[in-house]
Amino acid sequence: MLKIEKLQVHFGHVHALRGVNLEAARNEVLVLIGPNGAGKSTVLNTVAGLNTPTEGSVHLDETAIGGMTPRNVVKAGLTLVPQGRRLFGSMTVRENLEMGAYTKNDKAKIDDQIARWSEFFPEIGARLGIRASYLSGGQQQIVAIIRGLMSEPRTLMMDEPSIGLAPVVVKRIGVEIRRLNREAGIGIVLVEQNVEFALTVSDRVAILAQGQVVHTGPPRDMRDPALLAHHFFGSTPETEAG
Repeated sequence: MLKIEKLQVHFGHVHALRGVNLEAARNEVLVLIGPNGAGKSTVLNTVAGLNTPTEGSVHLDETAIGGMTPRNVVKAGLTLVPQGRRLFGSMTVRENLEMGAYTKNDKAKIDDQIARWSEFFPEIGARLGIRASYLSGGQQQIVAIIRGLMSEPRTLMMDEPSIGLAPVVVKRIGVEIRRLNREAGIGIVLVEQNVEFALTVSDRVAILAQGQVVHTGPPRDMRDPALLAHHFFGSTPETEAG
């Protein structure tokens, strides 16, 4: 269980998060959506230790991870897959995966993790020796996800895994994310701008606006155009009719 309570973050005079409350179970995919500037990525970065919270708490199971360094957050069992894949194109796929195990010193265990995820994603397992830059965009995204898995997280966070990918590839990434949750038992929390993808991949959706969680519910509820319009654009059925 990832539990975020009353999380507040300031960047100078900017009040980026205003008391965010969220819970994410290990057996679900939780997706954060909302307009640009709502604080979605700030939530992930703060939980991952990249931002320092002003107030509030973050717990992973029984461990308080709020305010930890990124390295210690990873050691506690939570990893962030950043937006844009950020692979080292001149390095091989295997070398990129090894970078994800930077908190570990046991080479045999690292090799075991590579073997495990190569079997789970055989398309990538067959390409361990080639440069990451030679992969397709979808393959690179999967490598970025596996790199995050190399630290053996209980919860994996992803920032816009669909960005820059063709619709057919986005669909495939969604299938793999669901499979990770269902078959590998890894809790998934992700941020998405692609609302249709978010509704397809999620078990539960949280809408953020102006640094706060303003609505949570199952994806079927989020298919209400009036609800999305209200939280994304500040409109109501009455103003739309006018």
